[in-house]
Amino acid sequence: MMLVAAMASLFSRPEVFAEAFKLLRGGTRRERGKDILLGIELPLWVSFAGVPVLGAVSVWMTHEWFGVDWLLGALAIPLIIVLALVAASSTAMTSITPGGSLSKIPQFIFGAVDPRHAPTNLMTAVMCTEVASNSSNLLMDIKPGYMLGAKPRQQAIGHVIGIFAGALAATPLFFVLFGLWNYDPAGGVSIEDTMVSAQFSFPAALQWKGVSDLVTSVFGGGAGSLLTTSILWSMGLAGVAGLVLEILRIRSRGRFPLSPLAIGLGVLVPPESTFMIFLGALFFWFMSRRYEQQRDTTGWTLWVDTQEPICAGLIAGAALIGIGDVLIRVFVFGG
Repeated sequence: MMLVAAMASLFSRPEVFAEAFKLLRGGTRRERGKDILLGIELPLWVSFAGVPVLGAVSVWMTHEWFGVDWLLGALAIPLIIVLALVAASSTAMTSITPGGSLSKIPQFIFGAVDPRHAPTNLMTAVMCTEVASNSSNLLMDIKPGYMLGAKPRQQAIGHVIGIFAGALAATPLFFVLFGLWNYDPAGGVSIEDTMVSAQFSFPAALQWKGVSDLVTSVFGGGAGSLLTTSILWSMGLAGVAGLVLEILRIRSRGRFPLSPLAIGLGVLVPPESTFMIFLGALFFWFMSRRYEQQRDTTGWTLWVDTQEPICAGLIAGAALIGIGDVLIRVFVFGG
């Protein structure tokens, strides 16, 4: 349901693809002598030099760490560049980055080419969504960066600093949170069983794994082991439902109340999380009705205009409390 709905939403905006290929052909290239932005943007040579170098490093990493064939890894790079342009165009035109739906394109393509090796479709999809989302999110930072006095060149440098700082800070924490220092692949316990829990449910990762299992089963000739008759019927009905609901949402310009992406996400996340999401939505819906005729009051400002910051704060706070709880158990109580 989530996959079909996401793809339907993406392909419902053909202008996104047209604009992306226009950029790829150099249709908006500016004359160097008249470009007033040359002094504040990164020079083009950074891309011309950086993309081949970092692309080669990425291909090497996927081969050495995940066993992806050299040729397939190299073929993924131009596809990822095109999809990143599509994502950037979508972000510029709609403020929505379709990273999740775009990543399924290389996942299906390379899953069909190399169906018996799941890391091939997973790693190409990971590279796609990371390149697409980070390049597109950089566009989202341009305006607030300007408001703070940062030029695009400075913002890009800040992103690079964040990549290294985040890797250095997050990698040790990742191992501590999930107890991976002593993980033994030969112990009979999968990395998924080690990491996924009620506290860390990883709904997006589980969705990716599900798509990877599906692709491997369909194209690898072993569909009978995974795709039983009931599963095929469930997938077909969910896909049709997702398509119909997404078309209704598009035709109604977002006024249709049922979101197939939200329904699919509700199936993936733990029941208690789904229930709390429902209670939160119900509360803010009630407050919007309560203050609908009083838009100049503090109640409307607090519970309607600022509901997104409140929700973001609750999510971030809960995540920090969970991480703090694990760190205290590990470092204070020894496990």
